[in-house]
Amino acid sequence: MLTTRSASAGPGTGPLPVDAVMADLVVRPIEEFAGRSAGAGLVRTAFLTGSYVSGHWNRRGPNLNVYFIAEAGRAADLRLETARLWTGVRAALAPHGRTLHVDCHPFTLSMRPEVHHTGRTITVTSKVLEGEQQANRYRLPPTIGPGWAANFRLITGVAEDLDCLREHPRRDTGWIRTVHRALSHYRNVLDHLPWAVDWQHAPAPLAVESARYAEEALKDALALALTADELHAGKHIVILSDWAATARPFITERFGAEGLRAADRVAELKRCAERADDLTPEEAVQAWRSAQRVMAWAWARFVPVADEICPDAADLARVDAFL
Repeated sequence: MLTTRSASAGPGTGPLPVDAVMADLVVRPIEEFAGRSAGAGLVRTAFLTGSYVSGHWNRRGPNLNVYFIAEAGRAADLRLETARLWTGVRAALAPHGRTLHVDCHPFTLSMRPEVHHTGRTITVTSKVLEGEQQANRYRLPPTIGPGWAANFRLITGVAEDLDCLREHPRRDTGWIRTVHRALSHYRNVLDHLPWAVDWQHAPAPLAVESARYAEEALKDALALALTADELHAGKHIVILSDWAATARPFITERFGAEGLRAADRVAELKRCAERADDLTPEEAVQAWRSAQRVMAWAWARFVPVADEICPDAADLARVDAFL
């Protein structure tokens, strides 16, 4: 059983600050785990990325992105070991009034044992990549990877393992089908959220997850307005990495008033998610309905681009649902 090192604010000093919680109870155990796992022949390379690395992370609802590249043939073993890692981190956070939510994207919610469900949530977004698939971009779609490679902190291994992810996608069939899969997934999650969470008794998850997938849909839709040269040059990543300065002017120019309304809905949904613990069931339902409107706007932007790139692909005009 892999364990984590606990931290304490000390007697009479109050709750541990969120920066210390993240550094001591989340990041440090991951770093120690990665080092041990590399020594045991499980991990080849491990790295952090996302808002935490860039320094612009949300201290009310922290999210840490950490990815592991397994040694050839060891991915399944590493996935089992990381389950033990998350169990240890979850247990270490509980005395400090924090709940660990392991993001199991593309599913909605990960297991959150009630015994450790206390206080504000810290989310870890993670994945184990198969080292033997490096020549195949670790079997990742073309839209995933360039952002990681542009902004990461190496924990162990070699930075060159991320080189295969640096190329930005081309405006081609593979790219548009990847966007289709993403938007189909977001739509299916949103459709089923009222069944997946008990919003009548605990409204917060419905509002938080609605905000999450509305934001994903909006951000993916931005790339639909890029030219082939802009997409392959990585303009989408530039917009996402400097959202406050570049997103609204870009949306105004490429999408007009409807795009701005969608962006404003997402901004309001994110504000709503920040006070999710105080929402009524009715307010959570309104957040869900607002997310549905954002999703409808994103899908309406997708269909004509799909028809342009793949004019004979009728399947791209539908939202795939597998039952």
